[in-house]
Amino acid sequence: MYILDSNILIGHLNGSASIKKWIRENIEKGELRISTITKIEVLSFPALSDENLYEAEKFLELFHEIGLFGDSASMTAAIKRNTDLSLADSVILATAISRKMTLVTNDKILAKKAIDLVEILSVS
Repeated sequence: MYILDSNILIGHLNGSASIKKWIRENIEKGELRISTITKIEVLSFPALSDENLYEAEKFLELFHEIGLFGDSASMTAAIKRNTDLSLADSVILATAISRKMTLVTNDKILAKKAIDLVEILSVS
């Protein structure tokens, strides 16, 4: 099971051939998830034009969305307290840890901080 960081979804929306191929290959298996915070980050991406907003919303509907609750909320707080990660990255990492999911990200800083906590996959 995979949880996708926002940079993977933004890469797809920006036309990255390798990311599009990887998502296409894995989405049919039903193993791709996103955090609610990832959805918020993608939909608030400054470069997203109004005309592309509908396309982005439809694309995000393809993924099972995982909300922040229970153990992942407490874990997010601990990660945020003990690292210099953003709140969004802390949420995504906590969700990956608590759900025992592979974190798919091209964020080198997040990957470096998460490498000992969860399995990391980069798609470039």
